[in-house]
Amino acid sequence: MKPVALVSALILALAGCAQFQQQAALSSGMAPGEVEWARKTGRNTVSGNASLKSGGTTHTCAGQSANLIPDTAYARARMTAIFGNTTRGTRAASLGPVKFERDDPLYVSTLRTTRCDTSGSFSFPGVPDGVWYVTTSVKWQGASQVEGSSMMQRVDVRGGRLVKVVLP
Repeated sequence: MKPVALVSALILALAGCAQFQQQAALSSGMAPGEVEWARKTGRNTVSGNASLKSGGTTHTCAGQSANLIPDTAYARARMTAIFGNTTRGTRAASLGPVKFERDDPLYVSTLRTTRCDTSGSFSFPGVPDGVWYVTTSVKWQGASQVEGSSMMQRVDVRGGRLVKVVLP
């Protein structure tokens, strides 16, 4: 094999491995005042459903965690690292998770988490007015690897409303 071709093949192989071991650093943590609003009880409900079709089969987020994350600079940086944007996105399970150097404890303490039911539905009652990120995963075992995606959508809830989210 020619040296140039060998080097090119090595670079491509390493790049493929890097996708499975992607690590992201976030420049700063959160200030307590930035998320105090998210700790309150509100009059809104965020509910939704997550599913993906593969061939003739529909897979749902059944049994997976669904998360409601308050919008902060830290959360936006995480969404961008994972999904490439802060509006709506998916990340293929085959890429593996994005690993962070550390999770800000304040970020972790402001997450709202529930489980998707057997039909792939989830609900967060008592949500205060504000901008939030809804995340979950739809995963299943394929022939040789885990298939599916992690999913995210940004939602703005105000005025005691029911906001429905359909992922992806």
